[in-house]
Amino acid sequence: MKKNKGQAIVEYILLIVMIAVTVAVSIRNINLQIYNLWTGLARQVAKPCASCDTPPAPSFKK
Repeated sequence: MKKNKGQAIVEYILLIVMIAVTVAVSIRNINLQIYNLWTGLARQVAKPCASCDTPPAPSFKK
């Protein structure tokens, strides 16, 4: 018969790691969307004149 001692600890650690990775990815994506929203609003408000074109948004893509 096989002993399963310690299996619950391993499963708990794997669950915590999966949750941590999911939260980290979610926070990164949400922060990028919020940054883009506020940057776009700031560029619209800070336009030099009403008929001037807005400068392009910064890109974080590599």
